Amino acid sequence: VTGWQEFGSAIHYFYCTEPFAIVMSLSDAVNYWRGLSHEHLLLYSAAVGVVVTRIHAYRYVKLFVPALAVTFIVVRAINPTHPTVLELVANLIRQIRYAPVENALFDLLGLLVVGSVVSAIAQLISLDFILAKKDLLTWGFNQVRGVSFVKAILEKEQNKLEKDFDKDLKVRSRALGNINNALPKKGLAAEEILTLMRDATHEENVKWETGHVSGAVYNGQHKHIDLLNEAFSMYSIANPLHPDIWPSVMKFDSEVIAMTANLVNGGDEGVCGSSSSGGTESIIMAIKSHRDYYRDHHNITAPEMVVGNSAHAAVDKACDMMGIKLIKVDLDAYTFKIDLHALEAAIGPNTIMMYASAPSYPHGAIDPIREMGALAIKYSIGLHVDCCLGGFVLPFAKKMGYSVPDFDFSVPGVSSMSLDTHKYGYALKGTSVVLYRNRALRQSQYFCYADWTGGMYTTPTIAGSRSGGLIAQCWASLMVLGEDGFNSHVRDILAVTQAIAKGVSEIRGIRLLGGTPEAMIVCFGGEYNVNVYSIADKMAHRGWALNSLQHPACVHICCTVAHVGRGEQFLADLRASVQEVLDNPDAVGGTAAIYGLTSALPAGPVNELLKVYNDVVLKN
Repeated sequence: VTGWQEFGSAIHYFYCTEPFAIVMSLSDAVNYWRGLSHEHLLLYSAAVGVVVTRIHAYRYVKLFVPALAVTFIVVRAINPTHPTVLELVANLIRQIRYAPVENALFDLLGLLVVGSVVSAIAQLISLDFILAKKDLLTWGFNQVRGVSFVKAILEKEQNKLEKDFDKDLKVRSRALGNINNALPKKGLAAEEILTLMRDATHEENVKWETGHVSGAVYNGQHKHIDLLNEAFSMYSIANPLHPDIWPSVMKFDSEVIAMTANLVNGGDEGVCGSSSSGGTESIIMAIKSHRDYYRDHHNITAPEMVVGNSAHAAVDKACDMMGIKLIKVDLDAYTFKIDLHALEAAIGPNTIMMYASAPSYPHGAIDPIREMGALAIKYSIGLHVDCCLGGFVLPFAKKMGYSVPDFDFSVPGVSSMSLDTHKYGYALKGTSVVLYRNRALRQSQYFCYADWTGGMYTTPTIAGSRSGGLIAQCWASLMVLGEDGFNSHVRDILAVTQAIAKGVSEIRGIRLLGGTPEAMIVCFGGEYNVNVYSIADKMAHRGWALNSLQHPACVHICCTVAHVGRGEQFLADLRASVQEVLDNPDAVGGTAAIYGLTSALPAGPVNELLKVYNDVVLKN
């Protein structure tokens, strides 16, 4: 095996001989390399490549690798006098001179080539050209963002936006006493601290107390809030990470999970779950569980997930964190529910799960979950139902006779659900529940580390330490309301939702999206060239905080207990706002201006502008 032996001898020569003994003149070195065969050069290049990839500087070198590879191919194509890389590899294999090994290596090489071609073609066939266009535009933006004039334009827009955000967001917060950039030399008196907080909340609570906020505060009744605060205070230092110290927190946690599961288990006693910090974490945990389960049981190492375009942004966050390919499909243009034909067409061999909403945050639509469950069974994949909004509304509405499509574990094929106790479970912010069809799937959620020097370690969710106070007040909320309390709230909320929807459908200049609401969200868009974002701005001037949405441009109100009895006030202000926009259609500012700007830009620069918002919120 002459070639391999010479290569080994050369490596041994360079690494094992005394440094001063291997010094040679430049001409000797040039002559030595000129005398090497192409096969030897290939081997040396491969060895150098292996070494380079293990050094820190490779992070900079690899930037030039694609350009060098293209240059190499072009030059070789123009000057075909030298053998190709594939021919050199074949020559090296032939030097083994042992037919069985040669044949095996040639077959392996052939399979690698064919497999790569098949994989590339499959990727092209399954390519989402709309998403690919967005990715390409973002990539292009990242390549030119460092160019001086592009950088100058971006910085100008960022500075302008930062000033606008600063003016809108920070003026009121900076008016609350001194701005503290360091610890006070001497601690403040307790009463001074509490007085500042009382004054701030007295002013800030007015908007939601008068029912002018979409969602955000879902109960708001002071008697209920006082109970939750007192329950929290009793367990303010408790930590469920230590159930041996706080067994009552463990009791509350398990009972919250069990009570939530009982609402949606469809009679399946195997349904189980865990609590989390909110809907985003519940969704992330469900996706993580499916990723690990299908990796361990089905050997899927390049997982894909199929969702509708209205899926919560937490799905994008989860897939970004865990390297899961996210495939988005269109919604029905009228109902805003996921298109079943597009959904099935997007399912592939690496699909681990689908995602359904009950209801969706933007439009309040409940996806066709029974049909999606059938697809989940047909293709042996998971189906997560995001019931964060509807979890403590839809079960009670269905029992009371409202027309609610099947959405829970009564549907075969549903493998997980997320339900927010801090929304219509009326608990304080920071609690949610994620449920699974069985323990095997839930166990894929856990993090277990047996070899830590600090001892054997395991947690059910992302967090280590958690607040026992949040768990205690969540338990208190569910227990104090009971079925009667939830039935009463659901009945009132759905009544005001239907009344608002009916009123919206009668206002010229806007149209109801998605038809009659199936839950608690009323979504509307503009018609007759009316800018719906301008309507949202006019409503803001009248004290209302609505949610502006996009693709298509629309606005919604998420009805809560706080809106009960205030439907007519909302409709009166909405009529006046729409009429104001109809009378002055060219007056565009605020939200309308921001969405008008970003709609014309690719995701790359828009994301840079969104980062400015976070910077402003976090700066002092």
